[in-house]
Amino acid sequence: MTPPALDPDLLPTDDEIEAYRRKGWYVSRPLFDDTELDAAIDASERYYDTLYQQQIDLPNGGTYQLAWWKGTGADKLRKNDYSTLLVPELDALLKKPILGAIGALLADDDVRLWHDQLLYKPTSSSGAPQAVGWHTDFGYWRTCSSPQMLTAWVPFTDMDEEIGTISFVDGSHEWPENNHLNFFSSDLDGLEKQFNTGGAKVSKSPALMKRGQVSFHNSRTIHGSAPNLTDAPRRSIALHLQPGANHHIERRNDNGDLARHSNDSLVRQIDGHPDYADPTFCPRVGTLIEARQAIETTT
Repeated sequence: MTPPALDPDLLPTDDEIEAYRRKGWYVSRPLFDDTELDAAIDASERYYDTLYQQQIDLPNGGTYQLAWWKGTGADKLRKNDYSTLLVPELDALLKKPILGAIGALLADDDVRLWHDQLLYKPTSSSGAPQAVGWHTDFGYWRTCSSPQMLTAWVPFTDMDEEIGTISFVDGSHEWPENNHLNFFSSDLDGLEKQFNTGGAKVSKSPALMKRGQVSFHNSRTIHGSAPNLTDAPRRSIALHLQPGANHHIERRNDNGDLARHSNDSLVRQIDGHPDYADPTFCPRVGTLIEARQAIETTT
């Protein structure tokens, strides 16, 4: 079957790609419609309803221990990995060609899935806020060789500051230190005091997005989000992407221990090393040549 043609009007312009390189983040034009996102919400709820145990079974016969399951409590911040492997409606978001094409242009390479995170931020009270702390994805991905790893964040509804949209620290992917590991901390002000900017000014940009838009950010860009102050949960999925050139490397954490990622024990092994091109866990989702061809057809 011939894949659907890419709409070049949905791809980033040269100026937008240059701005992504400078700022470390980019917000797309609308890529998904209400039908796709309604289906994602419904499927997410059905998936959550199955999680009576912390351990889930994965397609290759392996298992994974979830960060959130029903025993954790319904009103908790949820971050559930590997959902696209188990929920077809979420896999459909990942596999939409335009998303992979944008990822390829920003990474300047073909892109594969690294892994995903289904996210749910409940309503917070002022006395018990649930934020996502300032962090970088690179801090958790030390085993990856590529500096151009990136994330496509797909919110399922409109996003503004009241609901706790994602916020980026402009240009922080170029700072001397990009290893922050504070996802589950709500102390945003305290974490900001720990930034090592190399003398750069701290400039924070909340991503104000209409339903269907997607934000992309470099793995070294510091990002986080404030509490959700609306009366509805904030639902989204983070689709983490790796350039085609990415591969496993041995790297130490700050404490000197050898870095590891959950993918290392799930993907197939080649010559004793995790294969980050494993087609089950890390399928290709976008090619640079197809993205560039789509642009060339309009010029």
